[in-house]
Amino acid sequence: MLFLGGLIVAIAVEHSNLHKRIAGRLLLAVGLSPRLLMFGFMLPTAFLSMWISNTAVAAMMLPILQSVLEELESSEEMRTMLLLAVAYSANIGGTGTLIGTGPNVVIYETISKCEGQPINFLSWLYFSIPLLLVNLIISWVWLQVVFIGAPWKNTQLISSEKEVKIKTLLRAQQEELGRVTREEYTVIFCFSSLVLLWLFRAPGFIDGWNIISSVAIADATPAIFVAVLLMAVPKASGEMFLPWQVIEKKLQWGVIIVIGGGFALSLGLEKSGLTTLVGHQLAMFQDWNRGLLMFVIQAIVSLITQVASNSATASMLLPVLLKLCLTIKMNPLYLLLPAALSCSYAFILPVSTGPNALVYEASGMKIWSMVKAGLGLNFITLFSTGGLVQLYGTALFDLQSFPDWAQNCTISP
Repeated sequence: MLFLGGLIVAIAVEHSNLHKRIAGRLLLAVGLSPRLLMFGFMLPTAFLSMWISNTAVAAMMLPILQSVLEELESSEEMRTMLLLAVAYSANIGGTGTLIGTGPNVVIYETISKCEGQPINFLSWLYFSIPLLLVNLIISWVWLQVVFIGAPWKNTQLISSEKEVKIKTLLRAQQEELGRVTREEYTVIFCFSSLVLLWLFRAPGFIDGWNIISSVAIADATPAIFVAVLLMAVPKASGEMFLPWQVIEKKLQWGVIIVIGGGFALSLGLEKSGLTTLVGHQLAMFQDWNRGLLMFVIQAIVSLITQVASNSATASMLLPVLLKLCLTIKMNPLYLLLPAALSCSYAFILPVSTGPNALVYEASGMKIWSMVKAGLGLNFITLFSTGGLVQLYGTALFDLQSFPDWAQNCTISP
């Protein structure tokens, strides 16, 4: 229900064209050298992917990028670099919030079996935003190294004539949107309200608003509340702003079914005892160095998710890792966090993620170009993610201990 509510709010953002306004203004604010232009596309793509389906964001950014590429008359290397930048930043941006992508929802569902666990919308932001920014910068630098040379060498400039054309094109696209509409203001208000409700439900440093209720309120409640509110708000014409017909057409039913099916599979593994059996078998790794164990888990997850749905991969593996951690008395988040994030870091093949597939189909690039760029980036992000989990993840979630909430966590035998 958390993911469903988030998707409906994302549809409202798309329906009002607010996402195009945000992307266009960010692009105009960034310089137009090839390197800055790439970062100008990566930044709004990553930001929007935090809240909207990364596949939908990639589909929205591609026409804008292709119109810019036509004005640039760019080389094949430049074209491939910018297209992959959109795909990779969409994948990375999805890790930024609990609703950003399927594996985030799966880890939240998995760890919620442990009462008192520390993951909520706010704590996830604390953890994920620094990691998102680091991996976004890494991917920006890496794509330059692969296609046009290191950022500190061979600085390429766009001619002043082409720069004027691109700025004119972007401004024209913004002018087509006109002034900010009432519908956009409505979405901004509802979206901002939802984020604030998530942040202050149970922030930890003060009492959250959920104390007003005798019933436990989770993050799904404000998501569904705002989604229903958006369906009830009328336009100036009197029609509903977000009628069900629009939601029914644009909602990614397949993603919801995949995630729901993954939860059902996870519960089946747990109830049948298979999770416990596999967890006990994996207990042989308890004497391994923890950092090495984390990296091996990340590598396995990354390998599987290149050819399988990232949500399905998370649904199958995270419950097993939870049982493993409880068996060897390790903080479950020590393995669950890097494993869930590694499900989203799939850069090698077109089938790995929706954004990869869209970019590959739209560009006509050779598959080797994606493999060449994605293989190294996958390897680097495994290390950066594992390292950052060790550094500030430990400070946030006390990963080196076996906390009380984990000691009291019970799952079916």
